[in-house]
Amino acid sequence: MWSTSSRRSRLPGDWASLRMLVKERAGGRCEANHHALRCNGVGTDADHIKQGDNHDLSNLQWLSRPCHDAKTARETAARNRQTAALKRRPVEQHPGRRTTT
Repeated sequence: MWSTSSRRSRLPGDWASLRMLVKERAGGRCEANHHALRCNGVGTDADHIKQGDNHDLSNLQWLSRPCHDAKTARETAARNRQTAALKRRPVEQHPGRRTTT
């Protein structure tokens, strides 16, 4: 994942300590609102609640790998749908076609 992402370079210098704070706050448990099927309740990853580069503790949560993967997949699918919608052109009527009103 990191090989195709610029995410690591955008993390703050104190990322390791932020991760530990998030883990301690969660007691090591997965904090997902909706757990993935394979979630065993043990967190492993610090996750940004809202996408972007806001690294405040209020925007970080501790997730299990399955829950983190599922959340990332949902966010990617939503972003792909939005991008596809922007690429669609509106259907235009033929210029010679008259509309009756």
